Amino acid sequence: MADRYFSSVSEIEHSLIDPRVSVAIRWIALSGQLATVLLVHFVFGFNLPLFQLLTIIAIGILLNSWQMLLNSNGVQLSRPPVLFVLIFDVIQLAALLYFAGGLLNPFSILFLAPVAVSASILDVFSTISLVIIVTICASILTIYHLPLPWSDTGLMVPALYQFGLWVALVISTIFMAYYVFWLASKSKKTSEMLSQTKLMLASQRQVIALGSLATAAAHKLGSPLTTIKLISDDLMSQLKLNAIQEEDLLLLKAEIDRCQVILSELDSDAMKTNRELNILMPAVLAIQTMVASLGTSFKYQIEWKVENDSDGPQPEIAQTPELSYALEAILENANDFAETKIVIDISWDHRSIFIKIVDDGMGYSSSILSNIGQPENSSRLGQDGHRGFGLFLVNSFIRQLNGTTSFRNSKPKGASVEIKVPIESLV
Repeated sequence: MADRYFSSVSEIEHSLIDPRVSVAIRWIALSGQLATVLLVHFVFGFNLPLFQLLTIIAIGILLNSWQMLLNSNGVQLSRPPVLFVLIFDVIQLAALLYFAGGLLNPFSILFLAPVAVSASILDVFSTISLVIIVTICASILTIYHLPLPWSDTGLMVPALYQFGLWVALVISTIFMAYYVFWLASKSKKTSEMLSQTKLMLASQRQVIALGSLATAAAHKLGSPLTTIKLISDDLMSQLKLNAIQEEDLLLLKAEIDRCQVILSELDSDAMKTNRELNILMPAVLAIQTMVASLGTSFKYQIEWKVENDSDGPQPEIAQTPELSYALEAILENANDFAETKIVIDISWDHRSIFIKIVDDGMGYSSSILSNIGQPENSSRLGQDGHRGFGLFLVNSFIRQLNGTTSFRNSKPKGASVEIKVPIESLV
């Protein structure tokens, strides 16, 4: 089901970033740089090239002030300006480190920050470009830099140690970029899927609401139209009309009849929609109706079981979109893997409805079962368009109904999905 509804979801071509966030983060970074330089020079007593360092920080302040004025109207930034600003951050940090010991300076670890930002909000090309620039800057700083003001002669370390720092920084940068980008891409995919799901369910609820409004409108407009029709009939029979007036009254009656036909059709369609989606019916009948309306061609006839341990009457529920889509996703999986049968077992108590769907296929593998309900967790991932979001969406649908879902392998073989939903969420 996930493939059917979400295969059209494409990657966003231009990432839009709130400029106020970018400006605020840079103000924090510049404030930290300025405070660190002044603290090290005046409080700790290390002899730093203060003029050069303050000049580099001032350039950053001017750029950030210019960006703040440029984006004062709140227009969002696209990828190129954000990439440019991140490149500037890398180069500015490299310039500061050049005057303060190069990679021997502990603050060289801050090269990872722009890369992490790029990996989380920009595309692959932008992130790779930034990783290359960081690598170039780190390589230059390994060879060319002023001594760290540790003493009169600076801090002297073996060349091999400096090379190790360079290797560690480059590897950390690449790993950080890949890991953050991978997490961000997964998060974006999941967010897109959930957004599309919410839109789909909202659309279904609007259909229900429109059906109710149409029913009300048909009933409320029916009475005035009947009155108008009676008056027009009286005018035709009681008044002596000329040809033009008679023609107008006949046209008026025809239009009244036409309005009544339209209202009757509207009322019929609305009542059909309400019957299908919004009325309460016995739980077993409602679930059977939802399954029958899925339109899926099952390989095997579904076996129904009703097991009621409660003394109370069968609860009445509505055909909610969330439960309908969850059943569709589960049954599509069962239909693909079942060998001879699919069984749907329905039971209830005074609080909840329990639905158990069992097939006699090969069941879930241990790797799939250990991550069940997570995005892109499927033994058929990438095959025939499968994206591994079916059971993830099942969990999302049932959670929206305040219910729970459990997945397990049944004995002697097969897969079992058990759904528990509060009755109050289905009425």
